[in-house]
Amino acid sequence: MTQNYLHQSNTQTQDPLPPSDRTIDPVSSSTSPLLSSALTSLLVSVCTQTDWEYGECWIPNTNHNLLEVSSIRYVNTKLDIYQTLSWMQFQMCSQAFVLEPGEGLPGRVWQSQKPEWIDDVSDQSETYFLRNQIAKALSVKAGFGIPIAIDSYVVAVIVFFMSTTRSHDRQQIELIRSAIANFKQNLIKELFRL
Repeated sequence: MTQNYLHQSNTQTQDPLPPSDRTIDPVSSSTSPLLSSALTSLLVSVCTQTDWEYGECWIPNTNHNLLEVSSIRYVNTKLDIYQTLSWMQFQMCSQAFVLEPGEGLPGRVWQSQKPEWIDDVSDQSETYFLRNQIAKALSVKAGFGIPIAIDSYVVAVIVFFMSTTRSHDRQQIELIRSAIANFKQNLIKELFRL
């Protein structure tokens, strides 16, 4: 199930890595294959149609008391091989993080159920952005997290990053909100077909 949740762009770039190295088919006990596939498609769609270089997905555990980084992630194909490898390092360094509600960018978004934009994550304290040392080492700058909620239940938090500092951008936020609305609509259609 590959859906494009934003309008297609006419620009095409050469991809230094095969698609199988850019996305992972997640194997998570707390995530259904349908949801995993849809979330992967959402990250691909947002990153390829916007300036975000990297997108990752955080999923509540089965007890819904902790937020775990999933293997659902995407590195924008517009990047060169060195940038791509840097984002893969960022993802590898992030694998051990498990967050409580309100902890770190994904945890705050999960708890508040509201999006959060940070102009420069590497400029934040380690208590505010838990991965700030990793961000400094790998030149991670702007970050944006947004919940995916169905009714009041957060099924995932998606977080996007880029390697440049960027102020709050309403257009980017609206594009992502629109993509999430399309994602939820398509997910519900797929669930009713089962």
